[in-house]
Amino acid sequence: MICRTEGLVLRGYRMSESSKVVVLYSREYGKLRLVAKGARRPKSKFGASLEAITWGSYVYYTRENRELQTLSEGDILHSFDGIKQGYRRLAYGSVVCDLLDHLTADEDKNLLLCSVVLDTLRWMERVAEDALELPLWYFQLKAASALGYRPHLSGCVQCGKRLSGARVVFSPVLGGTSCSGCATTGMSVSMDTVRFLEHLQVGRSDRIDEHGFQVVNRVEGQGLLRSFMNHHVEGGRKVNAQDFLDKMLAAERPAAVYRAGQEEVG
Repeated sequence: MICRTEGLVLRGYRMSESSKVVVLYSREYGKLRLVAKGARRPKSKFGASLEAITWGSYVYYTRENRELQTLSEGDILHSFDGIKQGYRRLAYGSVVCDLLDHLTADEDKNLLLCSVVLDTLRWMERVAEDALELPLWYFQLKAASALGYRPHLSGCVQCGKRLSGARVVFSPVLGGTSCSGCATTGMSVSMDTVRFLEHLQVGRSDRIDEHGFQVVNRVEGQGLLRSFMNHHVEGGRKVNAQDFLDKMLAAERPAAVYRAGQEEVG
């Protein structure tokens, strides 16, 4: 059967001297693994349409009971050159693609998630370089919601009461924040950090308060989201692009500033 779909190239890897496998997150069919025959040749008909972080239109042939389907055509719709032309933006964009690959199952269609990743990457093309982590936070929160494990930030995940005080506790295992009366273990975070993350969770990308990101505690926010997403990555697998980003930023900043360790409760 011949199928046509629009999708985002997450990554590719070598299959043979002339062919490669492309992992595509498609609008109509979810995540696909497609064999692109001849894609590694210098004058391949696919051109740059199979580069990671590329949104395009693709045609492939599918057969039942086959894990890999055969890609026949690829055309670029949006190349995200604004991300690819700078190493810092490319590093953040790669984390988004790597997380999407790790968090999704093959052929599990999710139109909302597809929309979220496109909004995120378009935002990464235009946001100031010192705020690139902001759309990454946005993606992590929105992706969690689209996949059914939205973190609870509006109250106590255990008793349901409204949060109060300057600091609360967040537990990745429980999936949200706890009040002082219920908290037993987790990471201590400021209420300001929680409120900003809640703003990201419910807001649209074009209505996010970017000024608020400049004053929020980024180490707290990053640590909260990192621990939550790691808890939901299947099998605790390593997100390679995240590891590369960590090393890149650690080389640029004092280690104490970038370290994601948090004050532990219990």
